[in-house]
Amino acid sequence: MTTLSSQDIDDACRGARLPALINRCVDELLELTELADEALVDERIDEHVLYMQEVSAWRETSHLLRLMTADPTLRSAGAA
Repeated sequence: MTTLSSQDIDDACRGARLPALINRCVDELLELTELADEALVDERIDEHVLYMQEVSAWRETSHLLRLMTADPTLRSAGAA
């Protein structure tokens, strides 16, 4: 499984690269959803559950990043 790097997290906290980070989250959740579907079809239930947990984590991360994008104070800090 993958996650955002510490540099990605630092950038997000400064309001930098938010659109790119959101895109990465969406790409990850799409790929993991496909893997989860394949696991379910093959009746690999434990694997399916694991993938769905990862999908949920990436979805929540993208949601948080979208909220950060809408925060004008963060945009101001990121531009500095």
